[in-house]
Amino acid sequence: MRIRLTTTRTRASSPPRRTRSPGIPIFGLLNFIASHKPTKQQPDTFHPFSRLPTELRLKIWQLSLPSPRLVSVQCGVDITALARPPPDSAEYTGCTSPTRIPVSLQVCTESRAEALKSYQPSLGFFRGDGLVYFNYDIDILYFGPREGFMAADSQFHTCMMLCEPSELARVRRLAVNEALFRLVGDTYEFMSATRFTLEMLRQVSQRMKGLEELILVPWDEEMVEEGLVRERLTKQMESALQSMRTEVNPTWQAPPWKIIPLKELPSMID
Repeated sequence: MRIRLTTTRTRASSPPRRTRSPGIPIFGLLNFIASHKPTKQQPDTFHPFSRLPTELRLKIWQLSLPSPRLVSVQCGVDITALARPPPDSAEYTGCTSPTRIPVSLQVCTESRAEALKSYQPSLGFFRGDGLVYFNYDIDILYFGPREGFMAADSQFHTCMMLCEPSELARVRRLAVNEALFRLVGDTYEFMSATRFTLEMLRQVSQRMKGLEELILVPWDEEMVEEGLVRERLTKQMESALQSMRTEVNPTWQAPPWKIIPLKELPSMID
């Protein structure tokens, strides 16, 4: 007869039963800890910047300079009389621009000195100090629409006549709005527009010897028919260029030109 031996575990000898506390789940606990972890506020200013090596600081200022800008200009002086106004006159300002100047010009003395290597105050009248900060290597000088009879054309020719010739000769990129070729804003006539275009090219050939790119900007209100606008401007420009070669300056080499809507050019605000 076999005897089956059985053993009984006493309550004292059994290992303790593991129980899960009814607390916060593990992921919830981690989120709880993270949300209650004291945070250190990030500073808005990099205070050790002035202790960086000079070469590194100058490199940072260079990298902070803006990309090519569309610099719209307008004349800020009444030229009904061509006599030179007195130097202390409030109207003696030359050209002005609504385009934002590079921020580096206003940060500190060091950043301003570095920015002035690329952006010179330009386009003053009668060899006076200019108020338009312009980078001749990359910026686009822009003559846009103006209110009034032939106002845009008058602004352009005023700048050509009264601004420093050596500064105009350094301009590489020029954009002119179709408004320059109209008597009144919404009225277009091919023959008069071609004549105004020819006069614009005449001034460019005489004053802007270093021009490398000429941009025609269509009238914004008419861009709903972009194809027709481009065709019209192309014929107008080609006719004016032909007159330049046969009537004005046969030896002049026109810069490459293109038609670009204003919305596709660099912003005047950013």
